[in-house]
Amino acid sequence: MGARRAVTEIKLHVEDSTAFFERARELARALDEDRQTSAEHHLSFGSLEALLRMLTPDRWVLLRTLKARGASSVRGLALELGRGVDVVCSDVDELVGAGLVDRASDGRIHVPWSRIVAEADLRAA
Repeated sequence: MGARRAVTEIKLHVEDSTAFFERARELARALDEDRQTSAEHHLSFGSLEALLRMLTPDRWVLLRTLKARGASSVRGLALELGRGVDVVCSDVDELVGAGLVDRASDGRIHVPWSRIVAEADLRAA
C-alpha cells in the first residue's frame, strides 16, 4: 500500500470582525502560553456575498482544474480552461491575493490545498 498524502485544508469563514479578532486573540493566548496550536489555515469574509464574489463558479473550476493539473503557467491553465489569458490572469491574481493559490518564483501557480471548507452561519447579519 502506498503512502497517504496529507490533507491540506483551508477553512473559509463568514464572520464579523468581532469573531475574527476573538479567534486571533485565542491563538495569541495559546502561543503566549506555549500551548500546542494546530496548523489550521483560515480565511475570513465579512459576508457570504463577499465569499461568493471571491469563489465564483469560474474560479471554483479554475481551482479544481489547477489542483488536478498541478503547477502550471497562467497561459497553460487558460488554454486548458478554454478562457482568455487576461481573464484567467485576473482570477489567479485575486486567488493569490486571498491565499487560495500560490505563485512560485518562476511564475508557475499551484493550489496548496486539497480541501477547501466553507462555513457560514445563517443567523449572522
